[in-house]
Amino acid sequence: MSPSDTPLSRFVAVDTRSADEARDAVGRIFCPHFLSPLGRADQGFHARHHSAPQTGYSVNFVSYGADVDIDPGELERFYLVQLPLRGQARVRCGTLAVEADAGRRASILSPTLSTRMTWSEGCEKLIVLIDREALETQFESLTYEARRSVQFNTGIDFETPSGMAVGRHAEMMLAAAEAGAAMPDAYRVLLRDGLITLLLTSQPSSVSWVFSRPARGADPIAVRRAQDFMAENAHRAIAMADIAEAAGTPLRSLQDAYRKARGVTLSEGLLSLRLDLFRASLLSRDKTCSVAEAAFTAGFGHLGRAAAAYRQRFGEAPSDTVRRRS
Repeated sequence: MSPSDTPLSRFVAVDTRSADEARDAVGRIFCPHFLSPLGRADQGFHARHHSAPQTGYSVNFVSYGADVDIDPGELERFYLVQLPLRGQARVRCGTLAVEADAGRRASILSPTLSTRMTWSEGCEKLIVLIDREALETQFESLTYEARRSVQFNTGIDFETPSGMAVGRHAEMMLAAAEAGAAMPDAYRVLLRDGLITLLLTSQPSSVSWVFSRPARGADPIAVRRAQDFMAENAHRAIAMADIAEAAGTPLRSLQDAYRKARGVTLSEGLLSLRLDLFRASLLSRDKTCSVAEAAFTAGFGHLGRAAAAYRQRFGEAPSDTVRRRS
């Protein structure tokens, strides 16, 4: 993999052949930790850490170029979803250890469990850091249970539907991070909430029992409050948790009630409102507004997906709407 092909190559945070420098620099990005090349591996040691901060999370590429032992203890402030792009790593978090392997298995580290890892020489990882507060807030919003620490089982199996979904979602987060400032915060927030919800509802954890219970019902007033809130704020970077709070009901209950009342999911309802904003911008008399600007102003983060959804909804491409306006 050439430097230009390396993920997040525009966001270089660490590039050093000194284990001491890497320990200090990576520690400032993640947390203080022990980092030790194994045997004579220090001769090939080359730490690279590319990091793109987002809204409530960050997307990172990390490699060490050598066999290394990493002991961060407890992470405390964040979760780490680690997806090997190349090579292998043995990861222990709490009492559970997994052999993470590119294309087969990833790992998730929980902040209140002690962690230790051994990365192989060729190991390169895509790592999504999720703020602990963001995950615990999403848990509270989904369930209306008191906020609490969540401990996940260490392994994420890419051969399962839920594991594949996590992998695909991480790839979307990487693409959004690569886009830099061109990607609106609304899309980044949706990506963050989507990954957190995927993890909470599909990966074994200390709170899995909560999600095995049927969600309690939400009344029609809550659905109307949710719709009004989304209509007023669709252009902003609103989270699913914000919608649930405005509706005054647990997110899981609201999602179920909204689907039953309107025949679409809560996310699809928000998408529909953003499509209306997109079309209104395209039909406005402001001929200086491009299709891309109209899409991003409406809260979309990916022009291709926005255009596909637009065509499906309105039966024409956004560019056709602009030509008719002219």
